[in-house]
Amino acid sequence: MKKTKILFAIWGVIVVIILGLLTFLGFKITEKDKNYNELEEKLVSSAEKYVDNKFLYPKGDDEAKVTSKELIDNEFLDELKFEDDVCSGYVIVKLDGAYKYNAYIKCKNYTTKGYSEE
Repeated sequence: MKKTKILFAIWGVIVVIILGLLTFLGFKITEKDKNYNELEEKLVSSAEKYVDNKFLYPKGDDEAKVTSKELIDNEFLDELKFEDDVCSGYVIVKLDGAYKYNAYIKCKNYTTKGYSEE
């Protein structure tokens, strides 16, 4: 009976340690993605200003693609990087009742889901 209680206590401690490590890792991954999500938001904000300034709104089912290089070249974006990770990307603008802006970035350590090299 005493051995069973000791084994149960040991397994309880192991489970608590594993859950703690998984929680810690989850927060670290979320924090890393948060920084890249902020880059995506920065890209969208710059693209909104650029599209409005150049009046590049797509009509009907068309879509417009604005690249980060285009935004940098036209001084609507200063850079697209997080720490030493320089990124490239683009924004797709579509008319869906209202204009929708979707940003996609590719970095050494992160790529937006749905990013296309085309």
